[in-house]
Amino acid sequence: MSSSLTRQNLEQLTLRWEQWEAEATTTSRRIVRARLHLLFLLIRFGGLRLGEALELDAKAAVDVVTCMVHVPGASARDVLLPMGCMRHIRRILSLPEAEGMGAEFLRFDQGFVRRKFYEVASPLELDSALVGPRALRYARGLELLELHVPFNLVQKFLGQEKSSQIAAFLDFAGGAARRYVGGGSPGQNSGKDCRNSMLGTITDITLGMRSVRLEVTTFSDLRLVSLCSHKDFSRMDLHLHQVVTAFIEPDQIVVAPEPLPGFSNGFCAPVAELHREQVETFIGIRLDDGTTLYSHQETDVLDTMRLYEGRKVWMLFPARAVSLSVH
Repeated sequence: MSSSLTRQNLEQLTLRWEQWEAEATTTSRRIVRARLHLLFLLIRFGGLRLGEALELDAKAAVDVVTCMVHVPGASARDVLLPMGCMRHIRRILSLPEAEGMGAEFLRFDQGFVRRKFYEVASPLELDSALVGPRALRYARGLELLELHVPFNLVQKFLGQEKSSQIAAFLDFAGGAARRYVGGGSPGQNSGKDCRNSMLGTITDITLGMRSVRLEVTTFSDLRLVSLCSHKDFSRMDLHLHQVVTAFIEPDQIVVAPEPLPGFSNGFCAPVAELHREQVETFIGIRLDDGTTLYSHQETDVLDTMRLYEGRKVWMLFPARAVSLSVH
């Protein structure tokens, strides 16, 4: 069974909602269905949270000329709706009830709304887990990623600021968004070892005279410190809560039996891979989150440590060994 709706599924569901509204047999039922249809459109195409949509004063918040919706609240933002759905939104907002009810026009019990979302989709025989408000909001995010919208813009579109919110979206549909974020053509990372990459958000920024210190917290709560130039900081337009990929140069990692001073970053974990050659030895340690961190070391230097798979060692590296890439 698919873990997310295909584009064809989403088109079928959108048409099903139009049909369901049109099937109303009384005026009162037609108004309720129009209100629910508007909620669907705001979530399906605007990526609003259910709670945000229910609190929205649609008549005031939706600009039917520019197709822009102002979403107030903790994650305040402006989102652009596609022209294709605006025909229905304009029609629904032109109803006298939309004017008369004001902010109450979209007020429903959340449980009632979820039941209606499942009920409307039931003739399509789609998995109920994929047709609820949250799944449709995330499906919109995936659509934007498919259209090559940068991840940081999708993040803003969905109003995601907390690491937990971003992580939930990245894990949706079996990690589909994570694959978009982590994708790229061979050689895209300018020679960096792609195995030494971690996805996370910027959680602290300190501006110095010559460099910028950034703290990145991965989605498995590992902490990394990176240094970059002011030029790179401005070029990448880095900011707090931004999703980035941290690349760690394997040649700049020091392997030691115990922690050493002078390093901003360090992880202790068992040796998971060990490939010894005459000149170089390739080592991989398995971190608690399942990530394998690789290092290249001179064989002669490592011989004194008597390494073997399963032995716990430290991998230590400076902040300048960590470079960031935005999405």
